[in-house]
Amino acid sequence: MEFQFDLSHIAHDQIIKIDNSLLPVGYQKDDPELQRMISNVVDKMGVASGIAQELKSPITSAEKLMRSDHILYLMTEQTSPGHFVVVGLLKMGWKKLYLFNKKGSRTEAMVYCLLDFYIHETRQRHGYGIKLMDYMLKDNQIEARQLAVDQPTNKLLQFLWKYFNLSKLVNQGNNFVIFEEFFEDPSDKESANDNRSSGYKSQPTFGRHGAARQQDCMANILYGAKPAEVQNGNVNVDRVEHQQRENKQHQEEHHVEVQHRIDVQQNHVMDEGDGQKSSHAHPKLDIKNFHTQL
Repeated sequence: MEFQFDLSHIAHDQIIKIDNSLLPVGYQKDDPELQRMISNVVDKMGVASGIAQELKSPITSAEKLMRSDHILYLMTEQTSPGHFVVVGLLKMGWKKLYLFNKKGSRTEAMVYCLLDFYIHETRQRHGYGIKLMDYMLKDNQIEARQLAVDQPTNKLLQFLWKYFNLSKLVNQGNNFVIFEEFFEDPSDKESANDNRSSGYKSQPTFGRHGAARQQDCMANILYGAKPAEVQNGNVNVDRVEHQQRENKQHQEEHHVEVQHRIDVQQNHVMDEGDGQKSSHAHPKLDIKNFHTQL
């Protein structure tokens, strides 16, 4: 978007940071003419942003900026002496929000919010968006994952995924979008990067990979396995205990078999003893010998 006025005395850098005074941050002079020029830029860029986002009314204007503590980043491009092209705007501000993490726990915190982000259609896909975003992040010394985004469009969500790998949204029940990475502890991320070999151990498992494993031997079913040992990697200890349980099982089975044989033999002896006693009590007569003796 082109404007027919000279901003060369404030556009020392490609990006101008403006506060609610409608003057660049750090500008010491009281300059009504410059305020009028910046007001005109903000209003026209706000209208263009609202149209691009299909909003009923612009969310960025000079009047709204004056009545807030928001910060507006304007990206400019000088095409010729005294002729500037405004490439985009980025409006940021602090807000107190109730935040819900993915577990549903609620906290209240002051969050730095992305309130409006627009790159002119003639400069889209030229890298201006990421330049503006990087400038803002470095200026505030924060990361993109720490931002709350107000009513993001699909283009903005794709932008955040492409450049900052942010895609996992946590529903907040309002117009603001928070990503899962917002709740991460930076120290955990650094420790994971320092020890990449342990990265898989620290990652949680879900679905079929997180389900309990079935016991795959009869000894585990009879005597109980210790899954904690398997998870901790104590394979040698597990093998020794497994062998001990199998030996104990074999000993018990052998003892039962020997006892069974002893019981069978005893019953057989008792049966023979009973037969001998009954033969003495009731002797059998040999009829042939009996007649011969007669």
